[in-house]
Amino acid sequence: MRGVVRSLFQVLVLALAGPVFSQLSYSLTSAGSLSPGKPTNATGINALGQVVGWGYMDEMAGFDQVYHPFLFANGTLTDLGTAGWDMAAANGINDQGQIVGVLVSATGFSQDAFSYAGGIMTDIGVSGSVTCATAVNTEGQIVGYSEDPMTGIQNPFLYSDGVYSDLGTIAGIGDGQALAVNDSATVVGWCAATPYYHAFSWSNGQFTDLGTFGIQPGAESVARAISNSGLIAGQSNMTSGGPHVFIYSNGQMQDLGLFSGAYWADAFGVNDAGQVVGWASCSDRMHAFFYSGLTMVDLNTLLDSSGAGWFVDQAIAINDAGQIAANALGPDGVGHAVLLTPNAGCGGNLSLDSYSGDSTKVPLSVEVRKAGTLQVLQRQIVYVKANGTFSFPSALKGTFDVAVKGSHWLRKTLHGVVFPGHGYVSGLSASLVNGDVNGDNTINLADLTAVSAAWRSTPGSANWNPNADLNGDGAVNLADWMIVAQNWRMSGDQ
Repeated sequence: MRGVVRSLFQVLVLALAGPVFSQLSYSLTSAGSLSPGKPTNATGINALGQVVGWGYMDEMAGFDQVYHPFLFANGTLTDLGTAGWDMAAANGINDQGQIVGVLVSATGFSQDAFSYAGGIMTDIGVSGSVTCATAVNTEGQIVGYSEDPMTGIQNPFLYSDGVYSDLGTIAGIGDGQALAVNDSATVVGWCAATPYYHAFSWSNGQFTDLGTFGIQPGAESVARAISNSGLIAGQSNMTSGGPHVFIYSNGQMQDLGLFSGAYWADAFGVNDAGQVVGWASCSDRMHAFFYSGLTMVDLNTLLDSSGAGWFVDQAIAINDAGQIAANALGPDGVGHAVLLTPNAGCGGNLSLDSYSGDSTKVPLSVEVRKAGTLQVLQRQIVYVKANGTFSFPSALKGTFDVAVKGSHWLRKTLHGVVFPGHGYVSGLSASLVNGDVNGDNTINLADLTAVSAAWRSTPGSANWNPNADLNGDGAVNLADWMIVAQNWRMSGDQ
C-alpha cells in the first residue's frame, strides 16, 4: 500500500498565488460527493478550472475503503470509473482534459497507471511492476513512478508515445518518484541522493540535485510542482525546526517562511506568476496556505461569504488564473474537494473581424504578460458572449500587457492594463484582424496558399481546413480569399 498512499496524498499538486492583496478574496464551490455522505479529495487542476481527484464510494464486500476517480467541470461531478479494477484515483489533468492516475486492486498489492481521454480509460501499466501516474503535460507526456514488487524500490518514469523511460536517480541508488512535469518536459520529484532523499529536476537526460535548506546530517527535500516558466515548489528540512516551503529558480532555493502560528509547511503547486499553495501544521489542525510573493497567509482568511462554515485544510493545485483545487471540511462534517476562484479578474469587449459564424464557439487564447516583455504570467482560454463581452478570473495585481489571439486571427496586444487584485476591471476592447490561416501571426503567401489548398471544400471534404474558412460560412471560397487579400502583409501585436 505504500505506493497507493503516496499517490493519493503525497502527489497532490498545489500552487501558490502572487503577491497577497488585502482585498483579494476567493469564492468556494464544492465538488460534492460521489456517494452521499462520502468524502472527496482534490488532486489537480488545469487552466480551465477543471478539478480531478478521488472520492469514497459505498463499501465493497469485505472492504471499507473503496474509491473512484472523478472530474469536476462546469459544476458537474463525474465518476470516471475503474476500467474493471476495484478502485482508482486521478492524480493530474492537462489543459486538453487528459487525466492520469492509478488503478488499484482491493488487496493493494497490484496497481497500474492509467490515462483517461475522450471518455476512455486506458491501462498503461507494465506487467510485473507496480506503476502510478502522477502528472501529465499538454503534450500528453506522463510522469510517475514504478515499483519493483519484490524489493519495494521505486523509480521515476517518463511515459511518452507509449514508451516508458526509467529516469533513474541522482546517485544511481535507491528510491525515487516523479511528481510533476511542465510543458517543456522538465520533470521534478524526489529520489535517493546521499542516501537521504533530495528534490530533483530532470531535463533531456540530465539530473539536477536541488539540495536542501538544512545542513545537518540527514537533511531531505522534495519537489512537488513545476510551472511552465520553470519555477519549482516543494518542501525542505531546516537546520532546526520543521520543514519549510521553497521556490527554486535560477539555481537558488528560496525559503518562503511560515505564517503566524504555523510550525511547518509543505507546497504542492506553483504557477507562472510565482504563486504557491499548500498546507501548514498549526497547533489546532492543518491549514491551507496561499503565498503571494510577499508573505504566506492562511487561505481561510481569504474566503468570501461562500466559505462560511467551511474550513480549508489542504490547498492542492493552482492554475495561472489563481484558481485553486483544495480540500475542505464542510458544514456537514464531511471532507469535500472544492474549487476556489478569485473574486477578481479582467474583461471587456472583443470583436472577430470578417466573421459570420457563431463567435461564441470560437476559443480565444489570452496571455497576461509582464509589462513590456514576452514573459507570460497567465494563460487563459476565453469565449465571448453573444453581446461580444468576455471575462476571466485572475489573482494578479499590477500593470500588465494582455495579448489575445484566435485561431485564424492576428494577435492583439493591449498594453498597460491595470489589474486591481480585487473585483473585475472591464475596460478592455479589441478587434481581431482575420486572415492568419496558418497561425503564425502574419498574413502572407503561406495563408493564401492554405486557402488555395482548401479551395471549394466543406466539412467532410478531403482537403477541408477549418482555419481556411475565414468567414465561418462552412465553405472555403472567394470570400475567404478576399479576407486574406484585404489584410495582406499585416502582422499581429500591433
